[in-house]
Amino acid sequence: MGALLITGTDTGVGKTFITYNLALALKERDIRVGCFKPIETYVRDVPEDGSLLSRATGQRVEEVVPVRFRLPLSPYAAKIEEGGDFSLEFLRERFEELKGRYELLLVEGAGGIAVPIDRNYTYADLAGDWGLEVIVVARAGLGTLNHTYLTYFYAKSRGLNVRGIVLNRFEGRDVSERTNPRIVEEMTGIKPILIPKVQGIELPQAERENLLELVGL
Repeated sequence: MGALLITGTDTGVGKTFITYNLALALKERDIRVGCFKPIETYVRDVPEDGSLLSRATGQRVEEVVPVRFRLPLSPYAAKIEEGGDFSLEFLRERFEELKGRYELLLVEGAGGIAVPIDRNYTYADLAGDWGLEVIVVARAGLGTLNHTYLTYFYAKSRGLNVRGIVLNRFEGRDVSERTNPRIVEEMTGIKPILIPKVQGIELPQAERENLLELVGL
């Protein structure tokens, strides 16, 4: 089944939440799924996102997140500020190792697709080099049309295949939420998956199964 990049239109749109629930849905289908967040920033004692993803798949946290930074910055900015170092070759080696171990590997980015990992190297570059198709996670409400289309258009301009779009935390009470799905589809040709706002970190099973459309199940 290969590997996918889960990216966002911005930070805080729910990439980890969607990745976690997609991983749960895949496990419920007896698919051997792994998660990989190459770099996590704003890490205190343990990586929060990586720990959550490891709960979904049963992986060790160290396997999910090999590179960590303390400051809440992009990976490249954190590398500059903290003076840490890592190589793109190291990340690629870890990716290839995990890709060979799992039927489907979910690679979660940091922030959006144009966020720099290193100097002159973004998540779009990583997706191209690693052969990743892209899933875009966006907000459901006001402001998402511009962000979603720009993310989609930039990915396409870089030769990447956008596999799906998720409008996350959908409530449907605001008029923008009611019109956004239709307009996103008109602008991109992709019918977005609507994921409701829920309490906690797990979607109801029926909603989790909707995410399987992203991987063709």
